[in-house]
Amino acid sequence: MTSLTFYGGVREIGGNKTLFEEGDTKVFLDFGKSFGGEKTYYEQPFLSPRNEEQLLDLGLLPDVDGIYKDDEPPSVDGVLITHPHLDHWGYTCFLDDDIPLYCGECTKDMILSYEYCSSAGPRKEFYLANFTKSSGREVYKKFETFRTGDRCGIGSLEIEPVHVDHSIPAAYGYIIHTSSKTIAYTGDFRFHGPKSEMTRDFVEAASKADVDVLLIEGTNITGATVSSEQQVKRTVSDLIGEAEGLVVASFSDRDVDRLRSIYQAAQENDRKLVMSMKQAFLIQTLREDPKIDVPDIRNQDVMVFSREKSSTSAWEEVVHEEVEVHSGADINPIQEDVVLVASYYDMNDLLDVEPRSGSIFILSQSEFHDESGEIQHEKLLNWCDHYGMPQYQAHASGHAMPHELKSVIREINPETVIPIHTERPSLYESYISDLDIEFVSPELNEKVSI
Repeated sequence: MTSLTFYGGVREIGGNKTLFEEGDTKVFLDFGKSFGGEKTYYEQPFLSPRNEEQLLDLGLLPDVDGIYKDDEPPSVDGVLITHPHLDHWGYTCFLDDDIPLYCGECTKDMILSYEYCSSAGPRKEFYLANFTKSSGREVYKKFETFRTGDRCGIGSLEIEPVHVDHSIPAAYGYIIHTSSKTIAYTGDFRFHGPKSEMTRDFVEAASKADVDVLLIEGTNITGATVSSEQQVKRTVSDLIGEAEGLVVASFSDRDVDRLRSIYQAAQENDRKLVMSMKQAFLIQTLREDPKIDVPDIRNQDVMVFSREKSSTSAWEEVVHEEVEVHSGADINPIQEDVVLVASYYDMNDLLDVEPRSGSIFILSQSEFHDESGEIQHEKLLNWCDHYGMPQYQAHASGHAMPHELKSVIREINPETVIPIHTERPSLYESYISDLDIEFVSPELNEKVSI
């Protein structure tokens, strides 16, 4: 029997954890962190989960025997990770280290980069990897990597990974072949990014595969602002051109496309890009990949910024060894000539920069949708008010628009559609009802036979 059991991503954005079973083979499709679920009970960093038992009790982790640390032997054959956003891999830290993680080569690099410069787990035993001055780089998980065009076998399954465009590099969809069925899993994808042809590659491959079941995201089924990465770059470039003082740009430090857009916009206006230490460390990791186009931190038009610290971590030393790292006092006299990448959490550090009259703040990330996000945004506005910086919004979503989702379903033409990574499956069902395709909206922890 072939089945899918949904332990996350049901009526929520992210937290995807779907157990795929075919005969004796068991594979999780993603094993992501549930940000919405955690916010119901916790408030980072003051109150955080300390172990998997707490998350199990709260229903945020699957109640499945043989998958967590010290469970012997492991009861699943692996985890297929679609891309390196935490809501798709963040809870793998709780899994038994003998369970292999299957992902793209660059996906692995980005996950390790994140782990090396953060404390992702509640305790060291829950790290995927660690980087210290005494021990160097240590990886505790088993990674099995691939690129588009490769095929990998997991038990009785044949996995065909195909790249898609998303708001982070190394995103994949999967076409999974069993002895009797073909299942396609989109992961997160879009058509309005700089690599839209990659999403087309996945859709075309899936449409030729005679897919029985399509597991498809629906983040934007409620609608979203229609914009493209190219439009973001043009808007940001125009804003920089009009600015008379410092330009501060805030966006996800893992969004390499946005980093490139801001960098190019800065170049067009004869300004240098000043990036954070974590972005610089990530760039150092990614620049060896010929398929990833990133600014070189060694270029004359790139600078690296950090607050002054009495000591540095191992990963920070790697950045210091290659480039000069600048403080707020260094940025102050040249602020009219730079674009400074900074988020809400960096606002304290702008006190040393002292933004002058004519400075602006560009918010280039998703809007705040919940109460805690709105509170944070209000505080950000207070900081901007303090510094005399009006705030502008320039953003393009990392997810497909409703009409594009419908077009993908129509083109792949599966027998059954299962929505995931969406808050409104009922709207999804109504929107595509004229396609005459079976629509199955699972409940949390429900097993669906396919």
